[in-house]
Amino acid sequence: MKRILLSAICAGIGLVISATNCRADGDWGCCTNGSGMGGSCTNEDEGPQGGDIDGSETLIATVALLPTTNAPAGAGGVANIVSDNEGGISSNQCSITTTGLVSGVYTLSIVKKSDGSTVVLGDISIGRNDDDQGDDNDQGDDNGDGDNGGDDQGDKCGDGSGMMVSFSKVDLPPDLDPMDIAQIILSDSNGNAILTGDLVNPATATKIKFKAKLAVSGSRTGRTQAQSTVRHGKRTDRFTMIGSGVAPNAEFAVYVNGKQVSTVKSNRKGNVLVRKLPTNLLTVRDVRLVDVNGNTALSTKF
Repeated sequence: MKRILLSAICAGIGLVISATNCRADGDWGCCTNGSGMGGSCTNEDEGPQGGDIDGSETLIATVALLPTTNAPAGAGGVANIVSDNEGGISSNQCSITTTGLVSGVYTLSIVKKSDGSTVVLGDISIGRNDDDQGDDNDQGDDNGDGDNGGDDQGDKCGDGSGMMVSFSKVDLPPDLDPMDIAQIILSDSNGNAILTGDLVNPATATKIKFKAKLAVSGSRTGRTQAQSTVRHGKRTDRFTMIGSGVAPNAEFAVYVNGKQVSTVKSNRKGNVLVRKLPTNLLTVRDVRLVDVNGNTALSTKF
């Protein structure tokens, strides 16, 4: 997991810096003093996070944070999320990188897929430390002794505009399932959205990979496998649900998140196969097969 997060962070920083060339002396506190938004800098929480599933789910997302009309010119960012859920026990890691934002206090929040509610994760202070501002002579000293910290490196490309690249590790609330994040919003002190990222309708620069291997409730032998990949603005979904022990040669309604989307028929041995779902797998919370009497025969919870 740590190796995956490091790769995601490096990719995210590259995405942001390639879009804008500016200062890199911002500090969000977490990486230097051990305290971040909402508490410690702990990257992994072995406690349950609301995703009570029978199986495993993995989410790796590099989400482009796009500027709104309220954002300064050249502003942008990226959010990296890595989540692994094994039987309801989750380890979650999240980081945010921004560029082109002026000094100030910003509020980071998310919107849930499940109910559309907004959850505030915390306030982020982005600012300059004047004590760290060196001159060109200091740059020569850094090259001589090989001690090149992030702030010193920022001083070398500073243009005095007060804009910078900032990075933070983010603690997610213990009751927030990362699989339930639909949008990420960074707002200014006046409550105006500055940067937004979407996991349901992702931007072209966003990359998402979701995998799930889940049990099928009500089946003697069965399994559900799902994979959703987003690259270059295109989403590819793969889904298979196999169940057994249902009524033979019977028709079942396929429900996703409480709404019927299709029908499927079992074979003479009482086995049933659902090959695909006509919906975005990144929004699926549960799949049920319902018989003609309205009873749930098989189900899978994401």
